[in-house]
Amino acid sequence: MTPVEAWSAVVAGEDAAIYAYSVAGGRVQGAARRQALAGLEAHRAQRSRAAALVVAAGGTPPPPAAAYQLPDDVRRPRGAKAAMADVDNALVAVYADAAGATTGDDRRWAARTAADCAVLAVAWGAAPQAFPT
Repeated sequence: MTPVEAWSAVVAGEDAAIYAYSVAGGRVQGAARRQALAGLEAHRAQRSRAAALVVAAGGTPPPPAAAYQLPDDVRRPRGAKAAMADVDNALVAVYADAAGATTGDDRRWAARTAADCAVLAVAWGAAPQAFPT
C-alpha cells in the first residue's frame, strides 16, 4: 500500500465517521452528547490532517461518499452508541494500515490515532480487542 492509498483510505474512513457521529450523536444525551461532539470535532480534524497528507504524498483526497450505511439502528441511544463504536473500531485498522505505509511523524500519528480510535470504541461500549476486526 502506498502512502497516497493509505491516507486516502483514512480520509474515506473519517468521512464515514463524521457522518455516523453527526447522525448518531444527535440520539444521545448528557455526557454522551458531549462525548459525541468532541469525537465529531476530533474526526473532522483527523480527516483534515489525512487529506493534507494525501496531497503531500502527491495525490488528491477522495470526496465524501454520496451516502453512507450506518452499521447499527441509531433510533435509540444504544444503537447510536454502537454505531459510533463500530466506526471507531473500523478506523483502528485503517490507521494501522497507514502506520505501516508511512514513516516518521506521520507513522507515529497514525499509530497513536489507531490507539485513540480503539479507546473511543471501548468508551462507546465495544468489547476490547487485541486486533481490529
